[in-house]
Amino acid sequence: MDWNKLKSFYEIAVSKSISKASSKLNISQSALSRQIQDLELDLKTALFIRHQKGVRLTEQGENLLKTVNQINFSVAEFEKKLIDKKTKPVGKLTISTTVGFGATWLTPRINKFTNEFPDIEISLLMSDEEVDLSSRVADVAVRVKKPSQGNLIFKKFVNFHNHIYGSSEYLQKNGIPRNISDIDKHSLICFGSGLPSPISNIDWILRIGKSGSKRRPKFRVNSIYGMALAVENGAGLASLPDYMVAEKSNLVRVLPNIEGPSYQTYFVYTEAFKNDRRLEAFRDFLYNEAKDWHY
Repeated sequence: MDWNKLKSFYEIAVSKSISKASSKLNISQSALSRQIQDLELDLKTALFIRHQKGVRLTEQGENLLKTVNQINFSVAEFEKKLIDKKTKPVGKLTISTTVGFGATWLTPRINKFTNEFPDIEISLLMSDEEVDLSSRVADVAVRVKKPSQGNLIFKKFVNFHNHIYGSSEYLQKNGIPRNISDIDKHSLICFGSGLPSPISNIDWILRIGKSGSKRRPKFRVNSIYGMALAVENGAGLASLPDYMVAEKSNLVRVLPNIEGPSYQTYFVYTEAFKNDRRLEAFRDFLYNEAKDWHY
């Protein structure tokens, strides 16, 4: 069957007018009428009923329109697949993020991403120090602080919340705090000196409920991930982001109604990387993975 005739049929059927279809297709009305007549002869059935205001489809014309619509949809889907294939994300993608987020949240999900995009070579760069993206050490970053550099593009990711956690073993041995003053009786693990704290008021557990001198920690670790490992191994209590312990069944939230400081995370990249398919694929994956989580 001649595709040009079907195309002419479709435009007339949609516009319900030979003159309108003629104008859109830039074909004379007489030529269009001949094409429809030829099509009707080929199919041995009338497709249109002519009237003063234009045309309307016969029953067989309606059936043919449904078929042509299905063909148009299939062609559009095929074209989309071709475009997607041509713009398929390929190459290396280096992601900078903090040790805690990278090790406990992102790394367990990377396999899912690489299975979906096998032509992207992922490299995770985990450090609690911010990497300068303009130096091209990394392509994109997930940060816990709003970027201050003017040449960076950033989008809010998720808001992480902090609570006090202890291991079930530690709590069985030392008891579960029932109120804020009970915290005084426990070993506390806090963020250490050296690198700058990734969030403000990170030592809130030492001050909460205290009007005078603050509590003294058992020890400090200059890594939130290190703090989590210490808590997991029964060293004491610490304020930890909820995402970090979400899947650790041996960690228990203590005084659950008391919440520490929350902090906004950001997805960050440079202007030069703005329309890169690798970035788009990873960004969409990241937000999709986080959409049902409440941190």
